[in-house]
Amino acid sequence: MVTREPTEEIKNSSNTSSDGTRRTDRVQISIPIEAYGTDLKRGRSFCQKGRTSLVSRHGAAIVLNYALATDQELTIRCLETNMEAEARVLGLISGPANDLVYGVALLKAEANPWGIEFPTLTGDEGFGRILLECRVCGIYKVVHLDEIEIQILEANQSIPQFCRSCSATTSWKKIPSEGFPQPPLPRDKQSHTLISQPHRVVNRRKHNRIQTNVPACIRAPRFPEEIVTCEDLSRGGLRFGTPKPHKKGARIEVAVPYSTGSGNIFVPARIVHVQDCRTFFRVGAGYGGAFGKQQRPDGYSGSSLLPDLA
Repeated sequence: MVTREPTEEIKNSSNTSSDGTRRTDRVQISIPIEAYGTDLKRGRSFCQKGRTSLVSRHGAAIVLNYALATDQELTIRCLETNMEAEARVLGLISGPANDLVYGVALLKAEANPWGIEFPTLTGDEGFGRILLECRVCGIYKVVHLDEIEIQILEANQSIPQFCRSCSATTSWKKIPSEGFPQPPLPRDKQSHTLISQPHRVVNRRKHNRIQTNVPACIRAPRFPEEIVTCEDLSRGGLRFGTPKPHKKGARIEVAVPYSTGSGNIFVPARIVHVQDCRTFFRVGAGYGGAFGKQQRPDGYSGSSLLPDLA
């Protein structure tokens, strides 16, 4: 678990729609960058290497060992793609150790220094979202998966997808995990493995459920990040087992399917059901809904306290 410092709310957000939903996915990934511009306090040019911790179609959270000013404009060069984009500093997110984390917004809509293909969000996304890499040309794209595709990806660690760069259907794999912080595994995974616990399921959802054992990562303000196994999935949410006593109505963020390493995409969800099974809790969560002003949970990446990158 990576300890996170207190965050500051970034005002004047511009990357969410009028109803509070995100316009594009936010991808948790560390990409080496170079940021350069003019230091407003010293009146001289600077060039500083850093990395991203989160990227979207419209901006990023960047980590630098250099102080920036809110509303300052700078150029960001992605060292992996060698592409540049003009950006504006939205504000400071946090400052752990010697590194400062800033939210930045890209100034031009067509800019995409990350070289990542982002699909347009329609409000009817698939069961899961993840960043994948083409095995042939190496480009990245965010992929929305349905129930069958999730199971294919988990079984084969790859899935066929159309690649615009290759102009053909190619094999796509998960992003390597080198150098990325690893969340802790449950202490006793077997104590809350749902498949081994018989129970009666009454389906009151408008979306059909599928039974699965797909891994997911749960972020909640009261607990450390947790990797769980989904008992079932639907377009409306998921159910999982956990030793942690989540509260009904609590806001969380969920990445499913979860890949150990980078490329994960966390989306907002709300706890709608908690069943005490004595040795663990069976938790149901529903997707959708941005965090309200008074409901924003502090302290985890991807929450609404980050600048509106998507």
